[in-house]
Amino acid sequence: MPQLIFICEDEKHMAETFKTIMVNQVEIEQIKLYFSTDLRQNEETLEKTLVEFKQDAKTKKYKMEDVEVKLLGI
Repeated sequence: MPQLIFICEDEKHMAETFKTIMVNQVEIEQIKLYFSTDLRQNEETLEKTLVEFKQDAKTKKYKMEDVEVKLLGI
């Protein structure tokens, strides 16, 4: 399954980028969107550096959640 990772300046920039994608309806079907920051990518391992925006079932609002993704068999 394809994955697209946006590297942003900080968490505020991640939220702004996600909002722009949603407002302009430029999501790509069947592609998972992940977000990260410059500083997160400087960690010793990349296992816990990605964020995904998930919608709350009750409030319908999106929130950032850290995700652990296995990339390239790492």
